[in-house]
Amino acid sequence: MSVYTTVEIPQLEQFLTRYALGKLRDFQPIAAGITNTNYYLDTELDRFVLTLYEQHSNVELDYMLGLQQHLANLSVRCSEPVKDRNGNFYSQLNRRPAAIIQRLPGEVVTAPADRHCALIGAELARFHMAGSEYDGFRTNPRGIDWILTACDKLAPGLEASDSYSITSTLDDCRRFRLERLPHGAIHADLFHDNALFEGGELGGIFDFDYACNDSFVFDIAVLLNDWCIDNDGHLVATLVSSFLDAYQQQRQLEAIELEALPLMLRLGALRFWLSRLYDMSFPLNGELTFIKSPDEFRHIHQLRSTQTDTLNELLLPHHVR
Repeated sequence: MSVYTTVEIPQLEQFLTRYALGKLRDFQPIAAGITNTNYYLDTELDRFVLTLYEQHSNVELDYMLGLQQHLANLSVRCSEPVKDRNGNFYSQLNRRPAAIIQRLPGEVVTAPADRHCALIGAELARFHMAGSEYDGFRTNPRGIDWILTACDKLAPGLEASDSYSITSTLDDCRRFRLERLPHGAIHADLFHDNALFEGGELGGIFDFDYACNDSFVFDIAVLLNDWCIDNDGHLVATLVSSFLDAYQQQRQLEAIELEALPLMLRLGALRFWLSRLYDMSFPLNGELTFIKSPDEFRHIHQLRSTQTDTLNELLLPHHVR
């Protein structure tokens, strides 16, 4: 359960006086997520999520919550923060920065189908176009610099074949010069359990903990590696096509982005393999939730690294003509 910081009802009621949301009706912990404390919060006005941020700095919260507001203002379907009576996105609750977020409609789809991939593809394109206009900036907290640091710490426990595979991906990224890719604000963690659907329509995107400025195609790769795969981690052509076709109806990918996508699929898999391995090797004090196994993304990284020709063939129909 993702409750690191317990909130008592009297504390919450005092906190709510800062908002114009009416009286408290219901308050329940959310048994999902990893890094923050989350509660469902119902008031006389509406249904919300209360989040207490356990690790983020004020600068990071300004970026994350500001981005959500920016996207919502431009009609991107995403979780939207609620400002208090003083116009603040967050304030202190039980010694933690806390924010109230509008609760999105719908449920998580456990096995995305073609329609779900098309809907999220179109919305991610709108996200990227809107995000390119966002004036905040945050370096990717799990970008290349973090990967290099994590590799140094994890090196003693890595098998020689794993070290070679990691080095190969990083060397290819260096040769490609990723800074040439179109950049802007991205989600960076858009797994299928960070989006909700209702009645066959997208309810919205949430969980902006890793939102940052990086390449749009990296964001796409992270999504494809989770939404568009079979049970063994192989990309499913129909799901990939549904996503990319819908994305490109909103935002046409540049030739360099499509050229980079096979490499970004490797880098995206590497990022989640190493972050899960790092969390398992160096767990946080007071960790109260499960740690996801790194094996899934180790396997996906191996697949993406050894099936380059297959990936190029899969992506060829989507290249700019």
